Amino acid sequence: MRKLLNNPWFVTAMSLLAVALAWSSLRSTDSSSTGQTAAVSTEPVATETEQPLPGGTLTSASPSEILKQLVLPKPTRDPFASRNSQTATPAEATVELPDLVDTAHLTGIWTQNGATLLLINDHVAKVGETIGRLTIESASQDGVWLTHWKGRDFLAVGKSFVLRTPARMQASASTP
Repeated sequence: MRKLLNNPWFVTAMSLLAVALAWSSLRSTDSSSTGQTAAVSTEPVATETEQPLPGGTLTSASPSEILKQLVLPKPTRDPFASRNSQTATPAEATVELPDLVDTAHLTGIWTQNGATLLLINDHVAKVGETIGRLTIESASQDGVWLTHWKGRDFLAVGKSFVLRTPARMQASASTP
């Protein structure tokens, strides 16, 4: 087969044969459609304003009225949509509040002349200040004690503390 495809005479002959077969198939469909004569209709031709209804009767109506009478088909399922996703109805739709998150990262502690300064979240703070919903209770050279709604936690130098308040706690706290 490789020898035949490398032979230019064979390739030329096959190309001519393909063109001849394509031409003959196109020519036979053209001649069959032109050879037929159109059938003469004995039915009356409807004017531009008369439109046939689905029942077969003719009516005079404007195009806007005809468009209003059209029935839209039911929407089909999107073939590209995820099968697991369910759309929520407006009655079921509730607003989900995100959890509140407070983070404290203790970078350094500076004590001088009885005053202690803390570097928390890249800001200078003192004992007694609040960071979001966290309150700095006390400080030592090892870290700080933080108080919050859950209780009290120790935060060492170089560590981080994350306080997460669930959304349902927020909702119950906001309603009296």
